[in-house]
Amino acid sequence: MLEISTLDDIAALRESFDIECKLAQGRDGKGALSKDVWETYSAFANAQGGDIFLGIKELKDQTFELAGIEKPQKVIDELWTCLNNSQKVSGNILRERWVKVFTIDGKNVIQIHVPQAPRKQKPVYIKGNPLNGTYKRLNSADLLQSEEVVRRMMAEQIEESRDTEILKGFISFPRSCVGMHTVVK
Repeated sequence: MLEISTLDDIAALRESFDIECKLAQGRDGKGALSKDVWETYSAFANAQGGDIFLGIKELKDQTFELAGIEKPQKVIDELWTCLNNSQKVSGNILRERWVKVFTIDGKNVIQIHVPQAPRKQKPVYIKGNPLNGTYKRLNSADLLQSEEVVRRMMAEQIEESRDTEILKGFISFPRSCVGMHTVVK
């Protein structure tokens, strides 16, 4: 979980495979979840995890500045409500300790740490349909996944990984012996 505590930390932020910043101020300017936050939640959960910062504005030069969220509890309540609504997102993989509010220069920022989902919970998808709501993070982009990729994730939910157990009757050879042939007469 990335820690930021100063304006300099915000200025140094760059969106990447594990960092996403959203203004999240809503129509009234006091705070609301961005509609595209769910794509990022899905993408982080299906990749390596990451941190979403709400209340940070992206500038044209791809740097960031503090905007703040006036009513962070309203946004957090909306987050938990949606996380537990199967029509919004397939599953809640967050813990309370991974959602925190901190204040910099008198303004509130919400940090949501999204872990990588366990194999048995993938894919994490939105809109009630894994085939058109599964995202994965690549660099700073949340990419919609193909039907083939989604079906592979779903198959891996129920299968044990094929390399987690030793096969009965299997003989292991040291690497130095691999490729060597012995002729027995």
